[in-house]
Amino acid sequence: MTEIEYELREIDLAAFNEHQLSQTEAIQRLMRRYQVTMPGVLAVTAFFLIFYFREAASAAFVGVVAVFWAFLAPAFFRWRMRARMLSLYSDEDKSRLLGKYALRIEPKALVELTPNGESRIGWNEVLRVEATKKYAFIFVDHQTALIVPRKTVRKGNLHDFVREADQRIEAAE
Repeated sequence: MTEIEYELREIDLAAFNEHQLSQTEAIQRLMRRYQVTMPGVLAVTAFFLIFYFREAASAAFVGVVAVFWAFLAPAFFRWRMRARMLSLYSDEDKSRLLGKYALRIEPKALVELTPNGESRIGWNEVLRVEATKKYAFIFVDHQTALIVPRKTVRKGNLHDFVREADQRIEAAE
């Protein structure tokens, strides 16, 4: 039986919501618009200022604004999105969701140990495991996942856990 222990923090909830939103086409289009379209319009404006009005100083200013926009607007957008997502959780929800967790792989189920008790999730109910650079998301629904932050894993090996969970999910299909 492979087991891991970890702690779920508020920032991890925001990261999961950001991960989910970044997978949607509408959000990807919006991010491209913020990162490419607006700076492109500003760059065209800068060229217009240079060639039509011969205003090099104004064009340089608009060009600098375009560069800053290209790099800072997406970061600002993600920061605002995180703040909005976290505001959707009540204090009661946060106290129920945040804290120390343990996950154990058993032959027939994934066992989640929380401060509120123990729950079992059958392997046929687990959809997939997505591993990212900072997280492992164990999806039990299309919009619901167990969030495992790599940084807060206190006991066990997350890599081995994910590999074994993938094997169990494939065997249950």
